[in-house]
Amino acid sequence: MALGLVAAAVAGTVLVPVGYLVMRASELGLDGARTVLLRPRTAELAGNTVRLAAVVTVAAAALGVGLARLVTSAVGRGRSVLIGLLAAPLAIPSYVAGFVWTRLFPGFEGFWAAALILVLACYPLVLLPAAAAFTGMGRGQEDAARALGLGPVAVFARVTLPRVWPACAGGSLLVALYAISDFGGPAVVRYEPFTVGIYNAYNGAYDRSTPAIYGCVLAVVAIALAAAERGMRRDAPSAATAERPTARSGAVGAWVVSAVVLLAGIAVPVAGLLREITESTRLGFTTVGGALAWAWPDLRATLMLSVTAAAVIALAALPVAVYTARPPGPGAGPIEAVSYLGYALPGVTVALATVFVGIRLLPDWYLTTPLLIACYAVLFLPVCLGPARQALDAIPPRVPDAARTLGASDAATFARVRLPLAAPGIAAGAALACLSVAKELPATLMLAPVGTSTLATHMWSLNNDVAYGRAAVLGLLLVLVASVPTVALSMLLTREGQR
Repeated sequence: MALGLVAAAVAGTVLVPVGYLVMRASELGLDGARTVLLRPRTAELAGNTVRLAAVVTVAAAALGVGLARLVTSAVGRGRSVLIGLLAAPLAIPSYVAGFVWTRLFPGFEGFWAAALILVLACYPLVLLPAAAAFTGMGRGQEDAARALGLGPVAVFARVTLPRVWPACAGGSLLVALYAISDFGGPAVVRYEPFTVGIYNAYNGAYDRSTPAIYGCVLAVVAIALAAAERGMRRDAPSAATAERPTARSGAVGAWVVSAVVLLAGIAVPVAGLLREITESTRLGFTTVGGALAWAWPDLRATLMLSVTAAAVIALAALPVAVYTARPPGPGAGPIEAVSYLGYALPGVTVALATVFVGIRLLPDWYLTTPLLIACYAVLFLPVCLGPARQALDAIPPRVPDAARTLGASDAATFARVRLPLAAPGIAAGAALACLSVAKELPATLMLAPVGTSTLATHMWSLNNDVAYGRAAVLGLLLVLVASVPTVALSMLLTREGQR
């Protein structure tokens, strides 16, 4: 009961921005809200958002699962290294990738440009849990299916995929939520889903009700996606077995395919940033030491906020993950669905709700680090919750049952059995939260304490001032900083799969 209350309290905190949206939307009344929802402009933004989210989710899931299967089945020596490299695009913020692609290729804009940027940014969210699941899955059932005459496609569809589906579904949910909530990538390539429409509405006129209605639509979509994902993974079989997969032929092909993906996901953005730096004549420094000294305040703020927020988010996500993992407690479905809301809402919307709370209810906390970290927790609770819950779900029920049979209480079983087994997944979620906070832009712009700037916010302001060389320096530093939790995430999930 106590655990359920804590989980409900955490989920209730996520409802704060939704409450703000409902309050603002209610200012129009039912007739006004209906008018906004039926506008051609609303239909256009909704169509843009749904189309982008659908294409990005399907493409990222296909790419992530395909690469995970290819690498784990074909590569023996160097498998962990290759998986780590394929996870590297997580370190590239979508707005940095968009900045580079538009600078390198004039005319790179619109729907397909936004889709490409988001697919390259998101596919590791599916790749990493899928690779961990494939790594921990034996080949006995696949070999038996082949012996019965099934072809490779049938074996994968009927035997392999159902066993790794929970991990793939969780990653795909994060991709879908990211696609409907991302602002920077689509904005840079001049594509307008709901997020960009909300930002433009906030800045174009003193109208808070119309963008609030748009935000409510995104909240409903997020709840539907979370409910659908929970339904799809319900009663899914565990992938864990006592066997260990062995690499088969095709290692060269796996490396070649991976190299092509990495060329677009990592090489192009990094090369573009380096070109901007080398061609700039207005850097103001000529050495690496000078660049680091100039960027140090931004770097220090980024590291401090990222690490602190990741720890807070992991602590908040743990009770929700435990309560909603198998076997779930009463009301686990609604609690889990609500917990995913923050990740689907644009950062500017959650930030505005936090500003409202700070000014009206917590004036002494307004523009302070604790309030900013609370905003991060609402935004990025799902990125930690997903891996933590998946790790708990992957524990065979017979393991904690055996501990209880030996007389251990539920608390002792959790502390001595479930928590150690799920620790890699929980730590992976914390690493992903750290990565997400380091790249966050609108919330930091609006809520950072006076005089505090991060690599992301300073880069954004320099880009707006057409100081592309200096912006590229900060972008490159941001990629390097984000690569640390990315490597940690890859190592943790790989180790989880090899348990």
